[in-house]
Amino acid sequence: MRAFYVEADWAPKEGYQLSERELSTKRALRGNSIWKNIKGSVVNRPIPKYDDDQVLIKVGAAGICGTDAHLLRQDENGYSKYDGHSKYPIITGHEFSGEIVEVGKKVKKLKVGDLVGVESMHWCGECDACRRGMFNQCKDLEEPGLTYDGGFAEYAAVRTKYCYPLNDIVNYYGDKMTALELGALIEPTGVAYNGLFVRGGGVRPGGHVVVFGAGPIGLAAISLMKTAGAAKLICFESVPERVELAKQCGADAVYNPLDFKSPDDQAQMLMELTNGVGISLFAECAGATKFTYPVMGKSLAIGGKTIQIGHTIGLTPVDIFNWQWNAASISGSNGQSGQGIYPDVIALMASGRIDMRKMVTGRYPLEEIEEGMKITAGKVLVSTAYEKRS
Repeated sequence: MRAFYVEADWAPKEGYQLSERELSTKRALRGNSIWKNIKGSVVNRPIPKYDDDQVLIKVGAAGICGTDAHLLRQDENGYSKYDGHSKYPIITGHEFSGEIVEVGKKVKKLKVGDLVGVESMHWCGECDACRRGMFNQCKDLEEPGLTYDGGFAEYAAVRTKYCYPLNDIVNYYGDKMTALELGALIEPTGVAYNGLFVRGGGVRPGGHVVVFGAGPIGLAAISLMKTAGAAKLICFESVPERVELAKQCGADAVYNPLDFKSPDDQAQMLMELTNGVGISLFAECAGATKFTYPVMGKSLAIGGKTIQIGHTIGLTPVDIFNWQWNAASISGSNGQSGQGIYPDVIALMASGRIDMRKMVTGRYPLEEIEEGMKITAGKVLVSTAYEKRS
């Protein structure tokens, strides 16, 4: 089969203390401290074998995440710029859907011909976090496309407990490819859903909402908050292409944070827009916490919520008094597995409440995946079903 295969050298930096798991499994917890000389290309690979509790999926569509492009970037010394969980060599791609073509002996609830979306946080079910139902905090986490072969390929083998049928989407749209595309978009939408509703508790209809950043997660947050009943839905984004996508996904107004002289000016504008009420929910999807928290602190509504979804680097200055005074909260969020997130997102898609295809900015055949990785606005989909562009 054809697949996008990425290789690298195991070369821990001097002074980096390897954990027992890193030593025994060759899975890096902090990839930029271990992996060197990254290179990827579309090559022939064996069709994966599947276990008794797995299904073999013919991949229908896969989304390019910023992580997938980031995995290939290297610093001046040849080390990966991706600082997260990773293992090489590997077929990358963790946002994907497909059609089941074979099933293992122990598979009972799925059958050949079913279309499924796949969770990207493959929890063990046995660690302390999983036993508490906190699957996204699994201590023995595996991730397709990061620690074992993922979806940038013709086929992928996946355990059934991570697969969710797309039948309702097919029935609503009456089109198989539409269901497969939306199936690949469940993962980024689920990341936003987890933060907004599971970790953050959502917002009462009529509350005002701000989304920082209009990358795919921010766009999903905008779409979800629109259908959840946000009164005024405001986005901050500086990239023109992303500004337009934010509007298409339902933002009432989009402001460039660079146009403001200070965080105080941003906060004042938000208070004026809401007639002094303030913002009931902030979705921080930009990872620019050094700049966003000073804004949030001075424009919180009473009982306001801050949901931290974007990953940030370094320390963030926070005047916690503002949250305390307003009886406000800060919730951290990571991942999209468990908690009924996939079924809920699928139900929203299958009812037409959200259509995440609005954020798709490119469709590329697998052989041209590296061209697709050059697009930095919206979501690019990859599929062997797409015709070559050149």
